[in-house]
Amino acid sequence: MHPSVTPLARILRLNTELLLNCVRDLDDVIANRRVTPSSNSLAFVVAHLVDSRHFLAAMLGSPLANPIAAALAGGRTLDDPGRLPPIETLVSAWESISAHLAVAVERLDTPALASRLERPLPGGDPTLLGGFAFLVQHDSYHLGQLGLLRRQLGLPAMSYATAPREPGRQGA
Repeated sequence: MHPSVTPLARILRLNTELLLNCVRDLDDVIANRRVTPSSNSLAFVVAHLVDSRHFLAAMLGSPLANPIAAALAGGRTLDDPGRLPPIETLVSAWESISAHLAVAVERLDTPALASRLERPLPGGDPTLLGGFAFLVQHDSYHLGQLGLLRRQLGLPAMSYATAPREPGRQGA
């Protein structure tokens, strides 16, 4: 792994586990409940993060078919996506893209990381490395939302504890 992406890869792995902690023991009713009419549901934020990680994979030159893309297509407001896939499906998609990213990150090299993005992301660094860093921060931002939504729904706080993963299910 390129040394400049090692800390980002570690945060991706941590964020993978933290999202799983945020959705552990949720059912679809709670996952789709909104605290207020103008707030996101836990399920919507998870779907957005799955979609965002697919964007990151494509940006890193390793696209993967997004199994929830159709559910998010054309969404401009909180109500546009309509019915999201079950939380179990969203979690499975999260684990799949996370494992895929873990491999894609390993393949990054200096020329790729220094390449300029066609459409730079916020943060001021127009390179692939800068875009990668922004999207890792984006993950973290939305994980904070998930933690807050849990508490607002009367659920226990998100845990930073990480559990041993099942063999063959290593996330990013």
